[in-house]
Amino acid sequence: MNPSVVIGLSAVIVAIREGEAVVLTVRPQEAAALPFGPFAPDSDRTFELALREFVSSQTGFELGYVEQLYTFGDRGRDAPRAEVGAGAARVVSVGYLALTPSASGGLAGD
Repeated sequence: MNPSVVIGLSAVIVAIREGEAVVLTVRPQEAAALPFGPFAPDSDRTFELALREFVSSQTGFELGYVEQLYTFGDRGRDAPRAEVGAGAARVVSVGYLALTPSASGGLAGD
């Protein structure tokens, strides 16, 4: 039997706030975090479209430029399993750099 694999997508979103570049984070349960969500192969057409959709729903921002940076899939690494499914045997995370024109509203900037 093959172990289950879940694909998670995360984004480092860079925006301009008061003339300075900032990284935007979301705050689930008191801790700042990067926007993150699962890829659903049955309903998501591409990784990038899935990323754009969940970032918009989590942050309210529409992304401009998006670039895939790296894929992480090492066995035993710490991954946000609560976001992608606690029963997953392995989580493969695809990291992206994304740009949005401005930062305002409820997101934190680091």
